[in-house]
Amino acid sequence: MAYTEKVSLSGTALSFLMYECVNSCNSQEGFLIGEVTSEVTNHISDSQSDNTRLDTQIVIRTVLPLPSVSLFYLPTGKIKEDVLAEVLSNTASEVVGWYKYRKNTNIKPTFRDKLISKGLQKYFEKHHGKKTFVTCNLSNRSSSSGSTHTFTYRFGKMNCLDMYEYIEDITANLGEKLNGYRKSLRHSPHSIFNKIIKESNIHNNNTNDAILSIQEAVNVRLVKEARLAARNESTIKELEAEIKQMSSILSDKLSTELQTEYNRITEEKFMNREVEMAQACIEAIKNPPTVNHLNAVNMKVNNHQLDDDDAVSVYNNQYAFI
Repeated sequence: MAYTEKVSLSGTALSFLMYECVNSCNSQEGFLIGEVTSEVTNHISDSQSDNTRLDTQIVIRTVLPLPSVSLFYLPTGKIKEDVLAEVLSNTASEVVGWYKYRKNTNIKPTFRDKLISKGLQKYFEKHHGKKTFVTCNLSNRSSSSGSTHTFTYRFGKMNCLDMYEYIEDITANLGEKLNGYRKSLRHSPHSIFNKIIKESNIHNNNTNDAILSIQEAVNVRLVKEARLAARNESTIKELEAEIKQMSSILSDKLSTELQTEYNRITEEKFMNREVEMAQACIEAIKNPPTVNHLNAVNMKVNNHQLDDDDAVSVYNNQYAFI
């Protein structure tokens, strides 16, 4: 039996992935959230041989960016399982891959990237029991004027021989990469559409009644999702208002603390200056300044040199005072 493996990435998920990468400072890492579906198909050909093939499709719905690079692994490429268990506490079973973004570089994976992919594949095999774990390497380049941005990305994985191999990817609205029969889109058993079909319990051979039942179930689900979205929006608004209030309280508190500290420093400087002046006065009393009487005749009064008679008079007065 032949075996094929492809990655299916929606336009929304691809745009979100590129948006997160472009808005990062330099490099970024994260996980790819989705599901893996497998189907056995029998392909039509002119030969009489059995053309049964197992088609595995890795559907990526969204991405989970990480706040920093090298968060869940060591410089040697060893995985920090305790950090992964904390970061992916509720979504570990939905992780189908990870991505690495580097700006203005080659998308060829490094030796450490291969070690990380191998370690992640072994780690997530414990959660969903599948060895299908892909790696996406991304990069972008811009023109000299900054008007044109070129994005490059490619998927790959570690095979059973511990060799890194590339996987074909199919992205919606970017053109068909294969010519042939167009197949209908395979929906995962966990998709919302299949859940609606299952919940509606359609057991009627009449097509019209079945379509009406599905439409009614879809409307009920839409109303339910709309109420949930409205509730979430209300919660977000309440949280934003609370954050704004707490920021205002924190700003007022910081202003009060800064004013108090400024007053304390000012008062401390004033007290130090008073102490220095008091010490200077005490030193002046203990050690009074001496006057050189021989230079008294050279004194100037109102910036004019004294006459000889005035100088003698001043000298006699000072001598009598002493």
